[in-house]
Amino acid sequence: MKNETIVEFIKEKYYEQKMSAEYKLQLTKIVKLEKKFTKDFSKNKWREYFNLDLAIGELHSIEIEQIIEFVVETVKSLK
Repeated sequence: MKNETIVEFIKEKYYEQKMSAEYKLQLTKIVKLEKKFTKDFSKNKWREYFNLDLAIGELHSIEIEQIIEFVVETVKSLK
């Protein structure tokens, strides 16, 4: 990644921010749906679900880095 230092700086600053009310509400909704969905999972299903959740988290992290990189490159091109 070309702007690795900038990307890491932005990610650190973003994670220091407080969650918005809208974000908290959506997170609460997701947690309730997840609990309902997984309440009868076996040990093996939990393991599969956990692995799926990890893979989704990794994809989301890549997406965030790409978005930041895109914004940095776009702002640089505006100069």
